[in-house]
Amino acid sequence: MRVIARSFLAFLRAAIGVMVQYRGEIFLWAVWGLINPTVLYLMWSAAAESNVDQTLAGFDRGQFAAYYLCIMIIGHFTTAWDAYELGYFIRSGALSPKLLRPILPIWDSLAQNLAYKIVTLAFVAPAWAVFFFFVRPAFEAVPWQVLLGIVAVMMAGALNYLLGYVVALVAFWSPKLDAVGETYFGIAMIFGGRFAPLATMPPILYDIAWVLPFRWMFAFPAELLMGRIASLEAALSGIGIQFAWLAAAIILFRIGWSAAVKRYTAVSG
Repeated sequence: MRVIARSFLAFLRAAIGVMVQYRGEIFLWAVWGLINPTVLYLMWSAAAESNVDQTLAGFDRGQFAAYYLCIMIIGHFTTAWDAYELGYFIRSGALSPKLLRPILPIWDSLAQNLAYKIVTLAFVAPAWAVFFFFVRPAFEAVPWQVLLGIVAVMMAGALNYLLGYVVALVAFWSPKLDAVGETYFGIAMIFGGRFAPLATMPPILYDIAWVLPFRWMFAFPAELLMGRIASLEAALSGIGIQFAWLAAAIILFRIGWSAAVKRYTAVSG
């Protein structure tokens, strides 16, 4: 455990150094996490205001603003890209030296993920403040909802990262992982409530979203932070479901990784 901790800190320092060197590029990556929710907020709030009561599925303009501000923040802290990147490492042979280290490559990947979130926070946090100032989101959360919402965001980040890495293991069988990554991202957009609040979805899709992990990675922490989950029991139940999915993701990773490395052959390098 000590080796993992020391190695992870070394990976994190190196990753932050790299991110700072390429700050222009990572700035462009971070901008997507701001533009997409902003456009969706404008679209859905306009749809709500076109109705007689100026609401849509129980959301008015201020509530849509609060929801998509939460989605911005959650999207930043849960972002992960291994479902796209691992295939390149396998095709190029770059994974080979990582496998020679005394700890799993996932720790290096996690350090890079955290480094990105730390460095880009300097860009995105002021943007969140500007969004809050101009659109005036309507938050109704009380302190216990905010506290549990923060816990839910941390759980969501861990779950999205680990599930993304599990999906990335497909690259050991099919190195062309782009289509798999895009499919995973698209499903998460719809059933995670990133494209639209789940309350706006048809009942059958809403029910499907409840049994998939994506709701618990995005919509659930957003609804909790904005105060739409009024019951403490419902909030704790949701966090319990996050824990259950995280435990399942850990098991899937351990099984998948063991099978994957047995068939690893670098395409080049």
